[in-house]
Amino acid sequence: MKNTIKLIALMANTVFTSHSVCAQNSQVSLFHLGDYVLQTTNISPVYIPKNSFSLGLPGLGGVGAQLSNGFTASDLLKEVPGTNRLEYDFLNTYNTIKGDYNTLSQTANVTLLNLAFKRKKGSISFFINARENVNWQMSKKGLIHLMANGLTQESNGIFIDDQLNTTAYIESGVGFTQQFFNNKLAVGIRIKSLIGLANGSTQNNAFASIQVNDDYTWTINTRNAVARVTGIQLADNNEFEFTTDNTGLGFDIGATYEIIPNLNLEVAVNDIGSITWKKGVKEYYIEDTQNLIVDGVDLKTDDDILDKLEDELDEDLEMGEREGKSYTTKLATNSYASLSYLLASKHLFRATMFNKHTIKNTESVIALGYNIALDKTTYGIVGIKNAQGNLDFGFNLATKLGPLQLYLVSDNVNQIFAKPEDAQNINLQFGINLVFGYNKWLNAN
Repeated sequence: MKNTIKLIALMANTVFTSHSVCAQNSQVSLFHLGDYVLQTTNISPVYIPKNSFSLGLPGLGGVGAQLSNGFTASDLLKEVPGTNRLEYDFLNTYNTIKGDYNTLSQTANVTLLNLAFKRKKGSISFFINARENVNWQMSKKGLIHLMANGLTQESNGIFIDDQLNTTAYIESGVGFTQQFFNNKLAVGIRIKSLIGLANGSTQNNAFASIQVNDDYTWTINTRNAVARVTGIQLADNNEFEFTTDNTGLGFDIGATYEIIPNLNLEVAVNDIGSITWKKGVKEYYIEDTQNLIVDGVDLKTDDDILDKLEDELDEDLEMGEREGKSYTTKLATNSYASLSYLLASKHLFRATMFNKHTIKNTESVIALGYNIALDKTTYGIVGIKNAQGNLDFGFNLATKLGPLQLYLVSDNVNQIFAKPEDAQNINLQFGINLVFGYNKWLNAN
């Protein structure tokens, strides 16, 4: 195959950020830990510590991963009757997907440095995190339709407007929380300096369509069919090169307000900002074309279809690789809104709504949770209506053993312990902190 990436640029326009979606990642169970652990500042900038000093151990102070998809492995792979072999069942996958798009989302976070100091009316914190966000929005009318139904007049052709954006970056910065009005209102903000490690994305509003005509020729239309890659690259000496030229700025902002005693409203908006990619940008492109007529390709041949299709398109379309211009990608902005009530100083009830704003027209994640709030320990359960409309069960735990604090959270423990091939959402995070001055501040409050 000469250059499969050209076909990908035409038939799988890759980037991350729009349209409707069947899946999105949340961290509701971690959000419900509140001020017990420092790591909640990643999703709620308001932080009123229960101890005078917290330190997240490098590499152990916060390790988390999430995966979400609109279909499962068992939807895609079926056992061949009478054998031990598996085969792809694209038609079943096509019928499983709700709506016009399937979105595959994956995030990962590793804390490199995280420390916080309690102030009389709030806190100040410092952090360095390594983060990755992957969002691939697959058009149901595109490659999934092609694999399930073929490319015929009866299938009405294919229309691909996939969006893909995969970004890895380092964020470092400072967080600040201040209380007002006799501590009824607290406002928090985190300012973040960003260094982009790698990005792969498609241009906005990219699409490609292939329509089968009565004489079995194809009519092709393309616009903005460009896939961009930049960041860490393999140099001529086979060693990876890293640049700090791809930079950006971001911030998180949030607030809590005590409406009446023990009833609190909290809102947070995270990852507002962008990264500008300037160094080592490459583009794989296909020129814009309108109503181009080409001879079709026999999709039932034993030959390599992609090779045959590429040979056919090479004659009529300009496509290839070129040096790209600098471009900017937005961070994966998300928000939380929560209402909580503390009963008898120990029983905390919460209702929370989560939204991911980089993917439009998504279903909100809704959660109801309960935590028992003890002096040095909290643990709780969370019922979550995920973006597919299904019910997940989460849990959270934070406890202090001497100067060590351990925490463990998951938004979907029911799927973690289910068969791997049936899981659509996986969420797990854990960490170890060093905390000091806990009783001093707890008793003072």
